[in-house]
Amino acid sequence: MKELIGKIVHSVLTGQDYRTYVLATINKRFLDKAQKLISEIFEYKRKGNNWLEKLLDDTYKKQGKNNKFKLLWFGGLNDKTVKNMTGGTSAKRVCLDLGKKNIKALQLLLEEFENSEDLYQMIINIEKDKEKISLDYIESLFFMNIISAMKLTIQGGAWSEVGKKTEKGLLFVIFKMINIPDERYILTNEEMKKKGLVKNREIDAIVLNDKNEALTVELKLLGIGNPEIGDEAFSRNVNLFLTDKLTEMMKDEAKNQGITVIEFRQKNPLFKIYEFFSSNGVSCNKPEEMSAEELEKSINKIIREWREEQEDLKIVKKLKEWTK
Repeated sequence: MKELIGKIVHSVLTGQDYRTYVLATINKRFLDKAQKLISEIFEYKRKGNNWLEKLLDDTYKKQGKNNKFKLLWFGGLNDKTVKNMTGGTSAKRVCLDLGKKNIKALQLLLEEFENSEDLYQMIINIEKDKEKISLDYIESLFFMNIISAMKLTIQGGAWSEVGKKTEKGLLFVIFKMINIPDERYILTNEEMKKKGLVKNREIDAIVLNDKNEALTVELKLLGIGNPEIGDEAFSRNVNLFLTDKLTEMMKDEAKNQGITVIEFRQKNPLFKIYEFFSSNGVSCNKPEEMSAEELEKSINKIIREWREEQEDLKIVKKLKEWTK
């Protein structure tokens, strides 16, 4: 994960599109999960009839988070869909019952159209060590439903996971590269937000200047593809808003509200960040000028040294100081 974060951080700080790295992660996870699901489908299909119902029942009996995900996928569902259908719960028994109902409903629908001349017929064959099993038309569509449900789950999870890790790692790299002392900044975590020590849950970092005044930082990537994030951040009155790109209208709005916006796709964003903190009384140094290759090496070195656990311990220490 650190290698991936390093590549994304380098892409962000040099104004490049970093999304290909996230997509590569999603594709790798998809292939890994697909192989595991296909192997189970292969084994159950070769045992005989009603293989999908038996697969659901056996998966239900297994413990662990991964098996709960499989239970959802074999029923053609995902966690969010189940919670929306039930008003918030996704207990295993509920997943099993809804999965069976979903399969039955899809089966009835497909049987209505099975003999239609207007439909394309799809038959999936799975082969392993020269042994081959064939799924019929309806089973093949069940298979597609299973794989699609899995893809939706890992796709959403990967963007969220990589996003959270990258945002913290990116801020850590920035603060290190402009030499803000460790004791003068905090990368906020959920514990601080739960205790109400951060005015808003979306604030990603707090930096203290020489007068011990707190400067709040919010970081949001994919800004140009999500124009609402600017409005949301501005309503929180953060001091510094970092993003990959914003529209001119939103930048004007931020200026009117006294919020500094720095885009990573503008020229030399790291120097602009240094200028912001320096002009606001934060102890820091001008970033070194370096080539893209030198920058990449420097980022990778910092990321390797990054210990999220140590950052959390620093937060715990601050929590004790602020809650005395």
